[in-house]
Amino acid sequence: MPVKIIAQIFGLCAMVALFSIYQQTDRRKLIRSKLFADAFWVVHYVMLGAYGGAIPNFVGILREFIFINREKKKWANLIVWPILFVAFNWLLGYFTFSSPINIMPIAASTLVTISLWNRNPNITKILSIPVSMTFMVYDFFVGSWVGIANESLAIVSIIIYFIKAKKNKGRVDHEENNIQ
Repeated sequence: MPVKIIAQIFGLCAMVALFSIYQQTDRRKLIRSKLFADAFWVVHYVMLGAYGGAIPNFVGILREFIFINREKKKWANLIVWPILFVAFNWLLGYFTFSSPINIMPIAASTLVTISLWNRNPNITKILSIPVSMTFMVYDFFVGSWVGIANESLAIVSIIIYFIKAKKNKGRVDHEENNIQ
């Protein structure tokens, strides 16, 4: 089986891991899903020879191990962590730079780090929209067809989440008005 096909299969596994991420209301579950997806994306991008895409996902694995512990461990709540992860991403990006397109996933990962450090899952979802758009363009250039599909579905999933939340809020507001 050709390497590019196997790479797309790993990308598909990452997509499955991410499918529910934008529907999560619990921050720990959201980060856990992201952790599994990042591991599959690393293999996917390495197999495509797209190291610019592999780097932020590799750093993401380390990042999620720290961020998932923020509520339980004091050391994981230090502001130094997001700063270190952003710096580490850019440092690895500098050493593996081969074209300007490689900057896109590194820049997107900076925003991911900020969004995951934030404790509000809604902010994480909102910031994920420009991240997905950036990765979609990158995926086009490196031939990650599963990546393009993933980012498209991620954007649709985020929009669905907010439509459902707005509909549910409208229902709650309506019920509160009927009670009064």
